Amino acid sequence: MNEETKSCPRCGAQLPEGASFCPHCAQDISQRREISPPRHMPRWALYSALMVLAALLLAGGLYLRSRPQVYDNGTAEVLYTDGGVTYQVLAGWINDRFDPAQEISQQVDVRDELYVFPQCLYINHPESSANAKDEFMEKVERVTAAFVETDSEELPWTCDEPIPRPDYAPEAALVSSIHYYSGSGQGTLRWTIEMKNGDLIHLYQAMDAHPLEVYRFTPEDTPLNTVEEVQALLDSLDEITEGGPNTVDIHLPPVTYDGGITIPREINLYGAEEGGRTVFTGPIRLPTPIKRHTWIYDIDLVGDGSSVGLSASSSAFLLGCRISGWRTGVLVQDAWVSAFECTFEDNGIGLHYNADTAFPMSSHYRGDIFRNNGTGILFERVPNRMALSFPEVVFSGNGTDIDNRCGQELDLSEAVFE
Repeated sequence: MNEETKSCPRCGAQLPEGASFCPHCAQDISQRREISPPRHMPRWALYSALMVLAALLLAGGLYLRSRPQVYDNGTAEVLYTDGGVTYQVLAGWINDRFDPAQEISQQVDVRDELYVFPQCLYINHPESSANAKDEFMEKVERVTAAFVETDSEELPWTCDEPIPRPDYAPEAALVSSIHYYSGSGQGTLRWTIEMKNGDLIHLYQAMDAHPLEVYRFTPEDTPLNTVEEVQALLDSLDEITEGGPNTVDIHLPPVTYDGGITIPREINLYGAEEGGRTVFTGPIRLPTPIKRHTWIYDIDLVGDGSSVGLSASSSAFLLGCRISGWRTGVLVQDAWVSAFECTFEDNGIGLHYNADTAFPMSSHYRGDIFRNNGTGILFERVPNRMALSFPEVVFSGNGTDIDNRCGQELDLSEAVFE
């Protein structure tokens, strides 16, 4: 196959292979493309484009900074910054506004009764440790609390709406009451703080209820007829229960004990339910501060006009008790004692508060009678500033019904003065 020959486009003569000019007419036969000179963007246009790009980047940054943020690290504490100010936002116990309560374990009786304890929302300036609740709450739209997880549907963890409680927890921004049962198991509480600028803050607290083993002692199975036998049982409780977390119920017979007892740990002490009252003619002492509290039910403390009927350096509840004939019926020292349906009569002082520190267990006394005492109640020192109320409490025949030396706030609107 013959290779195709090329002719000169100008004279028509045949061209050698690869020729770039014609040997007959000496004309250049190569194809040339016209080269255009480069075009440059004007300097003003380049500056304008760069300024537009910078403005777009700045606007994007401002948008990302100004849009609502979600602060959620899965813990009970968040550091939140607004307007150049940083706040420590945390959920915790009433007696510590700097320590977040991330995990809470409650040891409770095996009985299915409802238990309640508070949790507080605190706001601090982390650098100065100053309380920042007032200025922070001005930036808040709403605060809610709810359990997002709970093990038991029949006995669930629940909580109340967070509200200010300046009488109960003056350092807290808000307080929520937590409700649970011994069978509630585990639950997760989530606080949600909605800021007026659209930001959201989430705090989480893990709750766990541990049922305690119950040890029950009655006159049918334990010697409890003398004050020495009762004291011997009290002194041996740690050995009997092996020192672990537990509940101890002691049911006493309807006898009059010649003397008093010292209670070294938290117990539930029950007077006789039938056949007469259980009476102690000597003082009952709670000398050791403990985390939990003692319950004393339906017991009479009858003195001879001297000494102290019940001296408490550990917190206690009194229900249906009668305290009479003492220089001081109940003396509270660095503890908290609440009384319901109790009678204080013929004492020099019925109830004497002289405590610097204690965790308040209740803000009211209900259904008590203070009768024929030199002074019904003496508030010398009270370990908190919450208002104390006295619904259906009767004051009758006392030299002084209430001696409020420390200026404790009192709500006497439902008390009866005869």
